[in-house]
Parts: sequence; structure tokens; C-alpha cells
Amino acid sequence: MGDDGLVTVSKDEIVRSVKAERRATLGLLRTLEPDRFDASTALPGWRIREVVAHLITVDKATVTGTNLLVVFTSMERLERWNEGQVPKWAGRPVSDLLVGLERWGRRFARFVGSLPAPMYRMRMPNPWGRVGGMMVWVRAYDEWVHRQDIRRALGMPDEDTDLASVSEFLLTCMATVTLREIGARPGRVAISIQGAPVAEWVYDLSSGTGGPLGASDADARIVAPAAAFIMAAAGRDSFDELRANGTLTLEGDETLANVYLAKTRIV
Repeated sequence: MGDDGLVTVSKDEIVRSVKAERRATLGLLRTLEPDRFDASTALPGWRIREVVAHLITVDKATVTGTNLLVVFTSMERLERWNEGQVPKWAGRPVSDLLVGLERWGRRFARFVGSLPAPMYRMRMPNPWGRVGGMMVWVRAYDEWVHRQDIRRALGMPDEDTDLASVSEFLLTCMATVTLREIGARPGRVAISIQGAPVAEWVYDLSSGTGGPLGASDADARIVAPAAAFIMAAAGRDSFDELRANGTLTLEGDETLANVYLAKTRIV
């Protein structure tokens, strides 16, 4: 892995991923009757309309710059700020929500597409990584996770296709966020995500680095389907439950693997 923390992912790939996730969300929502937007999700106090409002307000705040200072503080403060914006849109008619989602998604994509490519690789520590591009790429991950929140509220299964970019974001993000949470200690953990065309990543806890480096000498290996691993990393499901039902398997040093999973929370 290179020093920039993005491996080979380019600005164009990130922007394409952001656009694709918004198209998929709009495609799902446009099939729903208006009363379905009042269905409750597993997120406390949030119906589908609150989830949609969140997506709109984050796009709008990024384009207008109103969340710029909050982004560089802490995840807790950012989450509180985001939740405070949701009521500004959640009660609007469904037609307004759909128009807002499409319009601000288009403006967000145009905005991030106008940023020079070097900014995506510029050293810029943030809650999701060490370079500026992670602050854009997280929008694809966030959108995918929230679309599964919507699907679950509707009794639909999680999506299990087209997960390459979201999986790659998560693997890249863990090289900063999870390793920072664990701190320096001996051991190398491999993550093998199944069902998405991404390489197996190895995280060296002693050096605090990670990348698709080859796992032959990893002390522990974690293997799980992409969708299940992403939703657990996002706090929607439990890694322990995934292991109990056989969805996730551990190989090698199980204590080390459990330490790694316990510190993995990417939101």
C-alpha cells in the first residue's frame, strides 16, 4: 500500500461510486408508495423519510460548506450535527424528498468532480483516513449502508452485488480507524471479504499499517461475505452473531481476531 492510504483508487473511481450509489437509492425509493416512507427503520427514531433527509442534508451541507469545521472535529460531534439537520427535511412531502435527493446528489457529484485530483491524495487527516479522498469516498459507503437500512425496513434482503467500491473503502478505512483504536501491539490480521472482487488485506498492528500485502504470514484471518461484514462494521449487526451463525469464520489466533473486530466500527 502506498503512503497516501488510497492504494490505486482514483478520483474518477470514487466519483463514479458516489453517483452509482445515489442512482441505486433513487431507483429503490421511486418504486415506493408515499406511505412507505413512514416505515420505521432499525435506527432509533428514524423512519425511511429521516434516512432520506439525512442523505439530502449531508449533500447540501458539503456543497454549501456548512459542515466543514464539524468534519474535522470528532465522529460524535459530526453525528450530533447530522442528526440536528434531519428535521429540516424529514417532514416534507415525499415528492420534495425525491426531488431534493436527486438535486442535491447531482450538485454534490458535480462539486466533488470539480475538485482537482491531487486533492484526493493530499494529506488531510479526517475521521475516515489520512487523505482528502476518503472524505468523498465515505459518501458511497454511507449511502450503501443507509440503503440497506431502507431495504430492511421494507422487509427486503441486503444487496449482495456491486460491492467492490464500498468494500474497498471499508478495507482502506480500517487501516486508519481500526488500527488507531487498537493501538500498537504485535500481530497481523488478514481480512478476506467474499463476494466482491477485492484483494485480501493484511493489517500489521505493530506498525499501524494495512494493505493488500499478501496474507501468508498473517497471525489471524477473518473471512465473511461482503454485505454481512459491511453491515456489522457499520454497527447494524454484531460480529459475534455472524460468527455464531457461521456467516463469519476466524482462522489462526482467534483472540487477536476478536480484538480487531471489537475495535471495528466505521460509520
